[in-house]
Amino acid sequence: MIYQIIQPSVHLQSFVKDYQLLHCIFDKASKAPVKPFPSTTQHSLVFYLRGGITAVKPLTNTSEKFVTIAINGAQVSNFNFHLSQEFLMLSVNFQPGCLSKFLRLPLVEFLDKRIDATAILNPEIQQVFEQMANAVINEGLVKIIETFLWKRIQGLKNNFQPIDEVSRLMVNNPTTYSIKTLASHACLSVSQFERRFIQQEGISPKLFDRINRFNNAFLLKSLYPNLDWLSIAVRSNYNDYQHLAKDFKQFSGTTPNSLLEAEANAPARILELLAKKR
Repeated sequence: MIYQIIQPSVHLQSFVKDYQLLHCIFDKASKAPVKPFPSTTQHSLVFYLRGGITAVKPLTNTSEKFVTIAINGAQVSNFNFHLSQEFLMLSVNFQPGCLSKFLRLPLVEFLDKRIDATAILNPEIQQVFEQMANAVINEGLVKIIETFLWKRIQGLKNNFQPIDEVSRLMVNNPTTYSIKTLASHACLSVSQFERRFIQQEGISPKLFDRINRFNNAFLLKSLYPNLDWLSIAVRSNYNDYQHLAKDFKQFSGTTPNSLLEAEANAPARILELLAKKR
């Protein structure tokens, strides 16, 4: 069983944040663990090389089986992921705003969706999938995908602008700056900034900021479990615990403690703890 976060090669780091590799085989006599998946602003290109995911939306109790090669836009709904008995996934996680550049498309229509990558990147992406499916997991997967990524990126115009730096700033420091200040940093008027931001990220700056603040709060609690939730709220730029709890309810569908407990039993977390014990 494998769970790894892999850093991209230096020449790809302006586009790619990291790769997530997950391979697990569960006992057929028991059900595979369920992975809670709250709202996120992360954009990804995901290859399900063995098995797959069925996503259930708790609010409506509707389910969807993800396509084999999926392009993920921003996610404002929360899901429960049900994994197959054997599961092998490689996720290419893009830097803020860079999936839009990579696809040469605005991302508004990608909101809350897993788009079939073969409809946009075919036939190359299918060839990449077949190469990866036959590769050695620990050695070949990242090399194959990086060859594909670099070939496509070299054909793009180098059109990074101040708004791209602003997006990264908002991921790392949510709710630190006003929209007016962020627009100024992007060298745009407020209306221009909001319009351009929605094209690149798929959601408004305000919603983008709230989702990242929520995720940062949850990450902080995971890193420092002895901190109480009020301290987490203050350090994450919430006015008080009630505002934090409200965002947890909207973006994860549950309370802070319930999400923490569910995440502790998620497949990747179990594998991470097993790796530390070895």
